[in-house]
Amino acid sequence: MTTAPRQPGYTLSLLVGALLVIAAGALHPHLMGDGAAQLALVAGSSAWRAIHWAFLFGFALCLTGLAGLAALHAGTEGERAMRAGLAVGTLAYAAWVIIVAFMAGTAWMLAQNFRAAEPGMTATRAIFLYDMAHPFALAAQRFAAFALGISTYLFGWGAVRGRVLPRYLGWLGIASGVIGIVLAVLFDERTRADQAAFVLPVLWQFVVAAVLLSAPAAEPPVPSNSTATRGQG
Repeated sequence: MTTAPRQPGYTLSLLVGALLVIAAGALHPHLMGDGAAQLALVAGSSAWRAIHWAFLFGFALCLTGLAGLAALHAGTEGERAMRAGLAVGTLAYAAWVIIVAFMAGTAWMLAQNFRAAEPGMTATRAIFLYDMAHPFALAAQRFAAFALGISTYLFGWGAVRGRVLPRYLGWLGIASGVIGIVLAVLFDERTRADQAAFVLPVLWQFVVAAVLLSAPAAEPPVPSNSTATRGQG
């Protein structure tokens, strides 16, 4: 491992972003039952909008931090894997935004209409619209989990090859990515197992940021004797 230069802005972005995503995921209520039951749960959650905005802001911060992580490996053997990981990670977060933005905006408004309406056409229409659009958002979520697993694998492989981070972080990234990919492939998007595909990649991002923040600053390069001699001449 080589001593990594400090990038406090990028690293703090990754740390805060991962924390926001972890906190939002922990506070997010589990949606169960049919469309009517889910809309009732959404309408009754006072923190619903705050949770989903924490997700969205966290995504932007995570991507900023991952861009810094890729830049940290410029000129190393892990550069190409890191750049590929950043590209696939951008795609993953873009797809993840679909489900979160849908639930923060459309689902929230439909839930409010459902709660305010008397049983009848208005409530039925809200349930119908939710049931029609929600599967699309869930499909985007499953794709996002798959893509984030690939991205985390690539970041892990880049870390192993680049030797900027401790090698154990690289192997943890590889393992986290593979597990995320397997969960996204094997489990239906309506299951909690599919949602768990996001857990290890985001935790890995948090651990990487924490390690980088605690790492000693890189020392400036010492000029060679020949360079120093020429300078004295």
